[in-house]
Amino acid sequence: MEHLSPEQLMLERQKLDSLRQELEEKNKQMWAMSEMVYKEKKKTEEQLKEITEEKSKLEAQKKENEETVKMLWEQSTAIHHEKERIDKLRNQVEYSHKEIIDSVQYAKKIQQAILPSQEYVNSILPDSFIFFKPKNIVSGDFFWVNKIDEYRVLFAAVDCTGHGVPGAFMSIMGYHLLERIITEQKLEEPAQILNELSNEVIKSLKQTTELESVKDGMDIALCKIDHKNHTLQYAGAHNPLYLIRNGVLTEIKADRKSVGISVGSKITHFSNHTVNIEKGDCIYVFSDGYVDQKGGPENVKFFYQPFKELLVKIHQENMQEQRLTLEKVLAEWKGDKGQIDDILVMGVRI
Repeated sequence: MEHLSPEQLMLERQKLDSLRQELEEKNKQMWAMSEMVYKEKKKTEEQLKEITEEKSKLEAQKKENEETVKMLWEQSTAIHHEKERIDKLRNQVEYSHKEIIDSVQYAKKIQQAILPSQEYVNSILPDSFIFFKPKNIVSGDFFWVNKIDEYRVLFAAVDCTGHGVPGAFMSIMGYHLLERIITEQKLEEPAQILNELSNEVIKSLKQTTELESVKDGMDIALCKIDHKNHTLQYAGAHNPLYLIRNGVLTEIKADRKSVGISVGSKITHFSNHTVNIEKGDCIYVFSDGYVDQKGGPENVKFFYQPFKELLVKIHQENMQEQRLTLEKVLAEWKGDKGQIDDILVMGVRI
């Protein structure tokens, strides 16, 4: 190698130093870059790990969601089947209900056909009214009138056990029994008629025990007006008679027993009451439906005393106005509460 002068050596040394410094600087830069790459790699690995964990969570959630969807689908399918079953049952119930209502409506027509028409009642009791309001479509209450001859008339307000269809069956039976007793046996005295009616009810229903008699019977107010002799005969089973004359109400009490068996198999005998009547007297017979109706601010029964006071207040009105007043007062008393029993009030002016 060619020998270099000191100046050249110095120059070469300077170049080497400069190159070394440059290499050191580059080495630092490379280390810095390497450290940055390492940090980025570590960060990327951490992010990848988080992504992997999140992916696992999402897959688990997806699986859970799929199971939930499956369960909901099964529940939806079960609900759909249950709805179909309920719809089918509802249709069956509605069809059965319609059949029952149709049958009861037809029974109403039969009951209405059996009861005396308003024209017939007016021909026998021209100055009278009948306020008749069944609780259901058909009624356990019924009214009955019968013309014996030109001067004598029988009429009754009857309350059979129960209301609705059971009561209607009893009412139809009771009506025909009364007709048969009058037609075949020619009885006229109210007490005798009730005695015989009681015996016929016992035989018709095959009653043999006191327990059975509690279930099946009739409460009744039966009157006979004799216009020729100006007398009124009355017999009653639980249901009294009110006579209003000149603003004074007189109550003729009923026997405290029903038509039918009262005590064991003991034969029932009813009391007969006879009173003189005058022109303008007002006679009222009724079932307990009106006085037992709940209403008013305290939702209590109407009761007998207010009923008496109401009749005294309205007795001078014409009979149809009386009926309308009774209906209006009852509606106001009842309000939006349900009717609890069949209602029957008969009024007759002498």
